[in-house]
Amino acid sequence: MKRRILAATPLISLLLFLISGFYLSDWQLGWTFFLLIPLSWILLTGNIMRRLNEVMPLIALLLFLWLGFGFDLWNPGWVVFLLIPIVNMIVERKINARRLVAILVVAAYVAIGITTEDWHPLWIMLLLIPIINTIFFPQRNAYFGSNEKGWKDTFRRIIIDEEKDE
Repeated sequence: MKRRILAATPLISLLLFLISGFYLSDWQLGWTFFLLIPLSWILLTGNIMRRLNEVMPLIALLLFLWLGFGFDLWNPGWVVFLLIPIVNMIVERKINARRLVAILVVAAYVAIGITTEDWHPLWIMLLLIPIINTIFFPQRNAYFGSNEKGWKDTFRRIIIDEEKDE
């Protein structure tokens, strides 16, 4: 069934494109349906939850473009980009201190923004995320230092061995 859906996705995208153009008179929205082709291939091959985590930036972009071009909801549409870290936390099933800082700062930003409707200068508070994380919760692999093992062993430890753990 997955192969059949993958094979039919270009035709489904074309159908949605034509419906959007001819019936809704919105060709800008219609071209975004062609993003379903790579999206379906990515989601329908392999582990669905891991793939969903990897493809969430594309899904968020697709939803943002649909909201913007289709319904002219560019301003509240940016909220779909919050799905990226939310899905990541659901898939990985863990929240560390760095993520908790990000969640609290973004929640404060949204809450203050909704109450005061002063979004533009308020976005500066999002810079608190990297500042707090850098000061209080530094990454253990953020910096490369020279040691007796050399850079190849450091690269192997950080990149290759950490990827095997996942």
